[in-house]
Amino acid sequence: HDRINVVVQDETKEGEEPRFLVFEQTKYALEGRMSLAIIGGLVEPGEAPETAARREVEEEMNGLVCENFHFLGRYRTDVNRGMGWLHSFLATGCSKNSEAKHDQPMADEIGAPDTEKQHLKSISMDEMKEAARNGEFLEVQWTATVAQA
Repeated sequence: HDRINVVVQDETKEGEEPRFLVFEQTKYALEGRMSLAIIGGLVEPGEAPETAARREVEEEMNGLVCENFHFLGRYRTDVNRGMGWLHSFLATGCSKNSEAKHDQPMADEIGAPDTEKQHLKSISMDEMKEAARNGEFLEVQWTATVAQA
């Protein structure tokens, strides 16, 4: 299957340095280790990659809507077997959708079905790139997308 990854720019006031939303999380395949993560997901059959990216951001960020999705590239995830493509995006112009459901705090909602523990944080571009250099994004696809943002 094709996949998407999205680096999401946090809401920024005029004159502020841009900040980016990342998850600090553990997943079963990480052997209990903590990793930084960006938005990722599968492209559904018949769905355009940008549509999948918009859907995943809204789902995983509890209604966050981003105006702009800048395409960063399309890459093979397995060149030996040709198993799917990774479509990378940078989402900007993001704000909370006032019509999104607010019955649960965002931290309780995000990724609940597939993660053991997850925390959302806002970091600067310098912090994000330093985290990538230090191997804090344990999934190689996340690292590749962050490097291009």
